[in-house]
Amino acid sequence: MNTFVALLAGVTVAACAADPTPPRDDPEPPPTPISPTVEFLSPTQHLSRASIALRGVRPSLADLKAVDADPAQLPAIIDRYLGSPLFGETIKELHNETLLFRVEQPNMTMPDLGVLAGMTASQMNGSILEEPLRLIEDIVMSDQPYTKIVTSDYTMADRAVATVWGLPHAGAPNAWERTPWPDGRGNAGILSSTALYFRWRSNGDNYNRGRANVISRALLCHDFLGADIAVDTTIDLSDPDVVANAVVANSSCAGCHQTLDPLASYLFRFRGNIVTANIAAFPVPYYTPETADRWQRTNKRPPLFFGEAAEGLAGLGARIAADPRFARCAAMHFASYLSEVREDDVSLAWVARLQAAFVASGFNAKQLAKAVVLSDEFRVSHDTDAALADHLVGYQKLRPEQLSRVLTDLTGFKWMVDSPLRLRLPFGIADLLTGDFVGFRVLAGGIDSFFVTQPVHTMNATSSLVTQQAAAAAADFVVERDAAAAAADRKLFVAAAVTDTDEVNVRAQLVHLHGRIFGELLTPTSPEIDESYDLFREALASAGGGPRRAWKLTLTGLLADVRSLYY
Repeated sequence: MNTFVALLAGVTVAACAADPTPPRDDPEPPPTPISPTVEFLSPTQHLSRASIALRGVRPSLADLKAVDADPAQLPAIIDRYLGSPLFGETIKELHNETLLFRVEQPNMTMPDLGVLAGMTASQMNGSILEEPLRLIEDIVMSDQPYTKIVTSDYTMADRAVATVWGLPHAGAPNAWERTPWPDGRGNAGILSSTALYFRWRSNGDNYNRGRANVISRALLCHDFLGADIAVDTTIDLSDPDVVANAVVANSSCAGCHQTLDPLASYLFRFRGNIVTANIAAFPVPYYTPETADRWQRTNKRPPLFFGEAAEGLAGLGARIAADPRFARCAAMHFASYLSEVREDDVSLAWVARLQAAFVASGFNAKQLAKAVVLSDEFRVSHDTDAALADHLVGYQKLRPEQLSRVLTDLTGFKWMVDSPLRLRLPFGIADLLTGDFVGFRVLAGGIDSFFVTQPVHTMNATSSLVTQQAAAAAADFVVERDAAAAAADRKLFVAAAVTDTDEVNVRAQLVHLHGRIFGELLTPTSPEIDESYDLFREALASAGGGPRRAWKLTLTGLLADVRSLYY
């Protein structure tokens, strides 16, 4: 039975299981061949998928033509993509899917005190909880070993983060810069981050067990709550003393708690929780080393990492970095995220190959991502065997963040709104595709990192409505923009003006649009161009039409087409 007993709101995790899987040095099974009936993407389709997976935008026409002429150019282009700041955005989004930092709930918003006066709730949320994700991004993009995410001696901060947590910061208010924790908490990367413990609070008698499981789940892919357990239903969970005794003396509980509780014991040096509305001044004293030995009065288990001694947060981070499960878990996360295959369904043979290459590269996360997108498992299109096709993830759906970047890259449009909503502070400007408290990220298939923690990679009613509205707004924006711009300054209409109705020019512009929006290299006489030209011609002939309106309708249809939304 796959179940667990837990008191919600982070009170007491009483999940009980058999001994967790210890660190393993034995190799995974050898690679197994991909189904012989699988069809692969063409080189240009492969490039499009890699570009969106890594950067969240379509490839340029120049890159498409280069790969079309010589598929061997693909790895070099991938290297260029990995150096793009857009890959840094993807790194943050990938890690947020497991660490769940991007929360827009009012109880996570700090007051606008002192130098933070005048900040909106969206600005607060965009800074305070971004700190660990910014650290991971900096480590990856500067080619440091990925192990530094749990061993680095610095974090990243802008003025808001530095003010709230008491960090040095010398740059402009919006500038993110490397900065050390000045209180001696230890060099442990995100494990030293106050934002980690501010986001994952520990209330009542939970004694950091929920936090410990987040660390184990996100960094080792060992989720205590996912174990097969036999629950002792005679335990009175309403009595803290009974629970405290059970997690030590009851065999059905001790199986998990003998490793979970010692891991949690490292974390007593951070406050359990804080009510942000009660904060009267900054910095907030969240790190409290004087409470580090509180485990002696609570779970009564000294700090240990799965039975191994490690001194403080720095020792814990070093143990995690050296654990084979850490590299394997990173390979699993990257493979799953970039291919949109559930982690439970990712090929273990593929993960084993990725893990080996990752370790051999010196834990270079860029090389791990490159290995993923150049693999056969990533470039699968479909399976001609109907029975096998049902279990295959072929074309991938744009995530809300990717849809936002695709539309901005193509048209210059960002779907923003200045919200009148107040969450103690004015909410401020929201991106409707990447926000959820004010925005449509969840409706478009994304997560809010609080109530919705699993993305949806298929089109449904709400995601269809969101994408159609976004496509229409982007089409309207770029047509009006390019209509007023000089030919050299146009964003999308480079082969014809928006007032052009000449068939030759219209077809030439449609070839450009198909290349930029779908990644298709076509000619003016291609059947796909015939279909799009028919759409333009019918829109032009409709009542109240005109070339500008016809282009808006045509472009809306292209941007909302399945070929645009999937890759």
